[in-house]
Amino acid sequence: MSQVRPMRWQGPGARMTLGGAGPVTATLVAANIGIFLLQLLDRSIDFRFANVPFAVAGGQYYRLITAAFLHGGLLHLGLNMFAILVVGREVEVALGRVRFLALYLASALGGSVCFYLFGSPGALALGASTATFGLFGALFVLARARHIDTRQIVLLIVFNLFLGAVIPGIDNLGHVGGLVTGVAVAFAYEAAERLRPPARLLVQVAAVAATIALLGMLVVTRTPEEGSAGPLALSRPSSRQGQVSTIASPSFTIDPAAPFAASEAQPDTGPPYSTTAAAW
Repeated sequence: MSQVRPMRWQGPGARMTLGGAGPVTATLVAANIGIFLLQLLDRSIDFRFANVPFAVAGGQYYRLITAAFLHGGLLHLGLNMFAILVVGREVEVALGRVRFLALYLASALGGSVCFYLFGSPGALALGASTATFGLFGALFVLARARHIDTRQIVLLIVFNLFLGAVIPGIDNLGHVGGLVTGVAVAFAYEAAERLRPPARLLVQVAAVAATIALLGMLVVTRTPEEGSAGPLALSRPSSRQGQVSTIASPSFTIDPAAPFAASEAQPDTGPPYSTTAAAW
């Protein structure tokens, strides 16, 4: 984690330059595109790796991250990759590779956890917009710290959240969770810049670790157990019970006790699934 470098902006109110994407940004885009091609070849990937609260409650915690690398269609993929390219390269230049990647993954986790906590238990959420909203939030924090006009960034965030609220099928919970996480991590990065290098690095690493630990604690403490009286215990099966929860799909069911189980089933009449999207 090297020292924060200046963004490629000329001053207050200046526009971002259109240089090439950084190595981490390019790798993330390539990874998302590659995984989308695999989705086209294997339909079961969505149901085995998307964020499904029922399945996460059954112990499949990896879904909280893998969901951020899946997409529901070509348009969904294109919008999110465009957002990562435009915003991600600026944030990567400002933070450096390691801190940028840490913020990206933490934001993806934060968005997934928010959907897990407040979304429909039987719904399915996927998409990189949990992470892209974290980049939006980080861009806002970094711009404010450098005394750059943030009105366009705020408008971008508000506009996307508005579209997420009025267009069916968009997981706005994931957007909000990713945004809040991105803001928190970026703020910690910037606050640590006042410290000397050894302490700065320690604080920044601790901030990321604390964020991930807090999100993990929220997931674990909200996972229902037998006899639990928690708010999710009434709607989600315990992992010990081995119950099968059916995702809204005509051809697959998800067994929380079997991480890679995808079996033929009759059409489900349960709640519809939603996908996350960066609305541009």
